[in-house]
Amino acid sequence: MVLSVAKRRYIRRLAGYGTNPVRRRVREVFNREQTYTIGGVQVALPPGHDLPFYQRRDPTYDTYAQDLLRTLASDVEELLVIDLGANVGDTAVTALTSADNISVVAVEGNPKFVPFLRRNTVSFGDRCRTVDGFVGPVGEFSYYQSSATTGGFSDSGGGGSAVDAWISPTDLLADSEQFGRVVWKSDTDGFDFAIAVQHWDTIIGRCDSLWLEWDPASAIVDQDDVALLTELLSGTGHATRVFDNLGREMVHLPAGEPTRAGLQSLSHWLRTQRTSHLAVPYVDIWNCPW
Repeated sequence: MVLSVAKRRYIRRLAGYGTNPVRRRVREVFNREQTYTIGGVQVALPPGHDLPFYQRRDPTYDTYAQDLLRTLASDVEELLVIDLGANVGDTAVTALTSADNISVVAVEGNPKFVPFLRRNTVSFGDRCRTVDGFVGPVGEFSYYQSSATTGGFSDSGGGGSAVDAWISPTDLLADSEQFGRVVWKSDTDGFDFAIAVQHWDTIIGRCDSLWLEWDPASAIVDQDDVALLTELLSGTGHATRVFDNLGREMVHLPAGEPTRAGLQSLSHWLRTQRTSHLAVPYVDIWNCPW
């Protein structure tokens, strides 16, 4: 029996869930770094990082943003992306290779990722500035714990490390006036809602486009921040585009009430995903001029 392309991909995807942990463990034991290509640029990854696996499993993962960034940069002389949770620089490289008039401020505090972030962006010169640290503080959530591919905050030690020095959005946006458009990108594993709500006036005062991971079930500090951010986004006068965790566009919400109602429904739906077969745990939202 000849299997269709779709069935072969499905079989490879299922097999990957079993083989990837073994391959990861081998790389970690022998401390073998990985290489990966983003926008034609080869980047280095820690041995335990799962980005190549995600990309092999789902080719649209983490690549769809290039077209959106290219469009945002097309009608301005220079565009700046503030990249919170820059990790190893995969998003920064995606942005920098999308258009020549895009610059990035890449912010990452995880000591496992910062050296890779610097290595992966150094070839872009002054188009990319790396900032070693975390944005905050937000409430009592000042302990950070790393995993192989990401990390997160908590309100007690719990095996994590206390963060003593924080970076403010004001500091990150200090030199942004020279750019025709500024994109605030935030992927901080549950911290995104609190940061956006508590620093909203500073962020929206300079950033006309917001790119946020939307994962209401994982929101830390205060669950009310999800509803508060929904209201704030609905009042920007911009539409909101929603992409699933594999980079496929789900819905385009017009400005105002459609954005409010759409994000409310979306947040409820994402929370229900946590109580059943987890297919789409989070989405990306883009609140921008079109």
